[in-house]
Amino acid sequence: MAWTPKKVMIAGTVAYVIVSVFVVLGAVDPMNTIVYEWLQPLPNRIFSYVTELGSAQVIVGLSILGLLFWLWRGNRVEAWRLALVGIGTLLLTQVLKLIYGIDRPLIDASLDATTYSFPSGHASGSFALYGLMAYVLYKKGQSKIAITILVCLVVAVSLSRVILNVHYFSDVLGGWFVALTMIALSEWFIRRKTV
Repeated sequence: MAWTPKKVMIAGTVAYVIVSVFVVLGAVDPMNTIVYEWLQPLPNRIFSYVTELGSAQVIVGLSILGLLFWLWRGNRVEAWRLALVGIGTLLLTQVLKLIYGIDRPLIDASLDATTYSFPSGHASGSFALYGLMAYVLYKKGQSKIAITILVCLVVAVSLSRVILNVHYFSDVLGGWFVALTMIALSEWFIRRKTV
């Protein structure tokens, strides 16, 4: 089966709904505990710096820089897509946090951990920005090294939230599915406009 943007968008939405149902029912606790214990040996100090690469300030700042870069390169579509997906995903995530109202494992203002827990804004924001950049590079047949670095950034930033105990792993999954859906929606929209 070929994965079209529309199918990925639907799959991402369905996956998000499934995760959110399990979160609301409290059925994710065993998974969250296993992942947290598995990640605990990793050094908190390093990941307290890594996590900042997914902060709202960094995501918004890099989205605007990306917008300017792509405009300079003459690609208005990718310019606006990067900014809209990056910033739009952060806004959507904040709305979803308010809807679910799930408390964090640990509140820590120094780690941007003062809002509700589900879904993770750092996970959704990093996936939206770095993941979209990786996808665009992949689509254009660009550097595999750059793509790998961007994917590693998404994983490192996202898991840093669990390592630092300011999010559950289920929050990270929720954030990833929000961003995946937003990226697929943007690709579907672009393809419809160019056909």
